[in-house]
Amino acid sequence: MGRTQEERRAETRSRLVDAAAALFAEHGIDAVSVDAVADAAGRTSGAVYDHFGSKQGLLLALLDDWSHSLLTVIAAEFEVSATVEDRLRAVAANVITHPTDQTRRLLLLERELSLRAARHPEVAALLRARSREAHDWLTRGFSSWIDQGLIGSEVPAQRLATIFSAVVVGLEMRQRLDPASASADDVAAALGVVLGLAPLGQAPPAQTTASPAVASARTAGS
Repeated sequence: MGRTQEERRAETRSRLVDAAAALFAEHGIDAVSVDAVADAAGRTSGAVYDHFGSKQGLLLALLDDWSHSLLTVIAAEFEVSATVEDRLRAVAANVITHPTDQTRRLLLLERELSLRAARHPEVAALLRARSREAHDWLTRGFSSWIDQGLIGSEVPAQRLATIFSAVVVGLEMRQRLDPASASADDVAAALGVVLGLAPLGQAPPAQTTASPAVASARTAGS
């Protein structure tokens, strides 16, 4: 039995969104034309206008459909490891020092969307809503770790989630510019400091001194 018109339209829409995501990540949003997206999806430029009305409409649809983000990648890495230390190593290796091509494209797309959001309020609103959902997930995770005694941070979990994700973004950007700047163990140790852990592989001290980032956050919130 042949596919219905609705099914064919859904497939075309999906192909166009996926093609746009890949091209925007690799070349930048402003450098990619409607024709380029259509060609990559195996469709015509008319299909782009039919489904989305414009390139901006395509971008907004991508934001609506795109379920991935930096924090969803972190979530996936957390799921495959048991201990906090192993989870930090997984994030360090698979997100920052040795990301897969798929993860690398995702991080590039995140960067492009953030730049676009700085100039387009509508894009900013959609990106902000998605970011808050992911941030809430990370906050719940850190809150659970604190309750279980897995991390000893005195910073509220919500603020800790903000600091942690910001450090991951900064380390990933530095690693992209200078791949030799840090090893996976170096990055994991830095993330551990943010969470108030002892250096990986060492016993925790009797009294943990808050890291500069954590201390600063605590001071700011007082």
